Formats: sequence, C-alpha cells, structure tokens
Amino acid sequence: MSAHNLKNIDVDIPRDSLVVFAGVSGSGKSSLAFGTLYAEAQRRYFESVAPYARRLIDQVGVPEVDAIEGLPPAVALQQQRSTPSARSSVGSITTLSSLVRMLYSRTGDYPAKQPMLFAEDFSPNTVQGAYPTCHGLGRVYEVTEQSMVPDDSLTIREHAVAAWPPAWHGQNLRDIP
Repeated sequence: MSAHNLKNIDVDIPRDSLVVFAGVSGSGKSSLAFGTLYAEAQRRYFESVAPYARRLIDQVGVPEVDAIEGLPPAVALQQQRSTPSARSSVGSITTLSSLVRMLYSRTGDYPAKQPMLFAEDFSPNTVQGAYPTCHGLGRVYEVTEQSMVPDDSLTIREHAVAAWPPAWHGQNLRDIP
C-alpha cells in the first residue's frame, strides 16, 4: 500500500472489533483509515448501488493499493466544524443520515402498485420526508395563552407577552402605544 505518508506497509486488521489507529501527527493514521480502507470499502459498496443514488454521497478517491481482502462495507463518521441548527442531528452532522437514507431507499421489495421510494423520502429536511405534525423538527410547539402570557397581572410594557423577543423588533412591538 502507498498513500500519503504510508509506504510499503502490510497490515492485518481484525473484523468485528473496535480498531483504533494511534501514532504521532503525520504518521498516516487518517490516510490508512479514510484514504485507504474507507475509500476501498465505499468504492466496493457503490458498485452495487444505482447510479442515481451515488450522487447523494460524496465519494472519496480510489486508493492506491496492491490488495485488500475481506473488507466489509464501511461507514465513516468524519469531524465537521459546522454550526448545528435546530434541524441538526448526529446523523446530519456526521453525514451518516445520507448513507442511511440511501440504504433505506434501496433495500427491500416494494409491494405492487406502490411508488418507488427515494433517499429524499427519508429526510426530515424535505417536504416528502418531513413528518407533517412537526415539519421535520422532531418537536411540536404549541402556542397557548398561558405560554404567551405566563403572568396576566403584568402589562405589555412590563413584559407580559413572553413570546416577544427582547431584540429590537420585540422592543418596538412592546412599545407601540
């Protein structure tokens, strides 16, 4: 195998085990884990997937190796430095949800006269995949009089309306005579 800092090495990695690659910075841990093993596992998996589904997932390159044997399908959870939103989940932050959606869309037989399901049908961030009650947020926010005005003995100027934001827009609404 030869990739980045890895030159002429031969490794045996046990299956069905948690394996950790440790070493000094620049020793090739990420090159071995992501650039070689994961890249080859992903390449082999994509050979069995319909071309339209391949566009849903970023593909890594083909590793430069002599041979890899006994490699099972793999999923890689890579670090991302993005700011999560209300719609973020472990799956979306790690991109695992894209892989799972694609897998769901390709597994099983569909009953007669049923439409083909696509990966987007399993995403809470699309119209067809979001649960209608919560709109894909996973929570339902109910507005009641009690939640809007928790203390009805206060006036509007005394911040009786709890739902108004304290920012500029909320202050303007509060200060309307």
